[in-house]
Amino acid sequence: MTRSLGMVIFPDFQLLDAAGPISAFEIAEAYAPGSYVQKIMAVTPGEVVSSSGARMIAEPLSEQTFDTILIAGGEGTRPAAVDRTLISWLRRQSATARRTASICSGAYVLAEAGLLDGKRAVGVEFSRNGII
Repeated sequence: MTRSLGMVIFPDFQLLDAAGPISAFEIAEAYAPGSYVQKIMAVTPGEVVSSSGARMIAEPLSEQTFDTILIAGGEGTRPAAVDRTLISWLRRQSATARRTASICSGAYVLAEAGLLDGKRAVGVEFSRNGII
């Protein structure tokens, strides 16, 4: 059974927060062909610039049903957490996804969508000035 992974990025996302999980699922697919198909998405599709200046190409947010939705973290998390389009999409999609998760400060996006209500979550937010 092929499972779909939807990775969500946004301007100023942390490159490692997207590339790490993408690579991990790539390796899982290599060892078990047909296990995962990945889609990198953003509210504004096309080239998305990370906080390091590296760029990823993203597709538009999809209405397909995902097995797993992952939200990247990074400097752009605060604007992403108040993006009404992203939050509405995440609420809709999480209702049908098997799991929805985030990397690091992407938890703020999950929290804004109400997906952490009544749940325990741990995270540390880093900024260019240190831990906040």
